[in-house]
Amino acid sequence: MSLQEHMSEEQILDRLFEAAEKLPEETVRIARLDMQMTLRGLTSSKVDSIRERCTIRKTVKGRVDEKVDSETFNALLISESTSQLEVKGLQISGWGDPRITSRLKLSGGEQAVRRMLLAGELDAVGDKVLELSGFGIEIDDLKN
Repeated sequence: MSLQEHMSEEQILDRLFEAAEKLPEETVRIARLDMQMTLRGLTSSKVDSIRERCTIRKTVKGRVDEKVDSETFNALLISESTSQLEVKGLQISGWGDPRITSRLKLSGGEQAVRRMLLAGELDAVGDKVLELSGFGIEIDDLKN
């Protein structure tokens, strides 16, 4: 008999809701900065909100063209998903930490990300955030 056979319907649903609330996390390292950042997956509504903030709309000949500013999108993804930064043993609460933003005279975490990470690092870490948020999962992965 499997564990599920001994669980009540309420226990099964409790486990489902607990799993849904627990967002995946992973720590990545930027060797150039000797920095480790703990990234947490984002919900679909959070990713949609970030995408909307980064969408540029232009009306050309009565037609609306939309384009996502990928640099800003990645910077916001990284800023929003970072739960902890560590630089050479110094713990920092996130990209919006006043020790970063005030020293660099920045308005927020997204600007700090853009200022400190190189273009390729922005893309790579942004992709990692999307992966933790469930993007790129294949149908075969869902079957198992």
